Amino acid sequence: MTGTTGLEVAGLLSSKARRAGSGTFGAPRSAEGRISLLGGFPDPLSLPREEILESVRLALERDGVWALEYGATRGYEFLVEQLLVKLRRDQGITARPEQVLVTTGASQALGLLVDALCDPGDVVLSEQPTWMGAVRIFRAAGVEVRPVPVGAEGIELDALAETLEALTAEGRRPKFLYLIPTFQNPTGVTMPLAARRRLLDLAYEHQLLVIEDDAYFDLRYQGERVPPLRALDAREHVAYLGTFSKIMAAGMRLGWIVAEPSLIAAVAGVKPEGGTSPFAGAVAAQFCASGALLEHVAELREIYRERRDATLRALSETMPEGAAWTRPEGGFFVWLTLPPGVSAARVAERARERGVDVMPGSACFFHSSGDDTIRLCYSFVTTEQISEGIARLAGVIREEAAD
Repeated sequence: MTGTTGLEVAGLLSSKARRAGSGTFGAPRSAEGRISLLGGFPDPLSLPREEILESVRLALERDGVWALEYGATRGYEFLVEQLLVKLRRDQGITARPEQVLVTTGASQALGLLVDALCDPGDVVLSEQPTWMGAVRIFRAAGVEVRPVPVGAEGIELDALAETLEALTAEGRRPKFLYLIPTFQNPTGVTMPLAARRRLLDLAYEHQLLVIEDDAYFDLRYQGERVPPLRALDAREHVAYLGTFSKIMAAGMRLGWIVAEPSLIAAVAGVKPEGGTSPFAGAVAAQFCASGALLEHVAELREIYRERRDATLRALSETMPEGAAWTRPEGGFFVWLTLPPGVSAARVAERARERGVDVMPGSACFFHSSGDDTIRLCYSFVTTEQISEGIARLAGVIREEAAD
């Protein structure tokens, strides 16, 4: 006789699932009437719906049969061609087709690299704080993370050198270093050119693979462009990750890896679905080839520059004494450090009660720290919402400081 209780899933979970923990992340449409400074969602009103619709029509006219078939593991051929053009034109990266792998966003790209390179217990290096998705990926993989602090100019290279020397003394070789050198998530800081060159020297000295996550490269609002590490790398030590999520539409779920061909082949070998959506790839390729991508990125820079400026202005006008924040030249994020003794978890909880959602910085750390920081994302909200949301947040911080 069948029992009435449900299946006990907990006893069936793999060690990887137990390490990862439960994970849900709702779309902002569930937060209507709220001010969301939480997730890095693109501006909804700027999404290029008409241009994408036209790209769908042209893509299906151009190559409809193969756009709707299973595709090659490397990715839709015309998209790879267009990526090579974009990388050379915008990032200064020259690559060949065998050095490119199209993925389901840059998050899958990182996950695949971890699957291809790491066993549980392996050592990896990562800047800290860092993108919360990387924290979850590394935790699920069961790797040992040696965090390296991020300062005003990105990852602190003296600390990185010390960590590498310590690992050498232990007889251990890290599988890779993960970092976001341009408009870093969550801090917004950017590594200067000289620091990038020194980092590459360290990588060459220690035979270190560097995973460069460059999701925000195109979204610069002031200052001079700094070349990606991959563009400076003369020895194939850098695996470069990019995405269309921030510059076209996150719902396309398209990213890419540029790396040494044998690494691309190894990563492709652990890619379970084979070719990433040939249909989405065909649409994105047409979007790029038509010039729509360049026009859209130019529009986004203006939108996000205004919101970045509104965020910095609101912080200057409302935050209490003892608070500090970064001043990014691009990207989506400002990193707020709270006055001494104020808990980000408590601030986030009380702000939520007042209709404002923010991310406590602890989500971006590996070992239970960061409760004095908050990541603020300005990409999804209007300038009016930014002003109101930060004013409410400042009020909560004042109350917490007084308590």
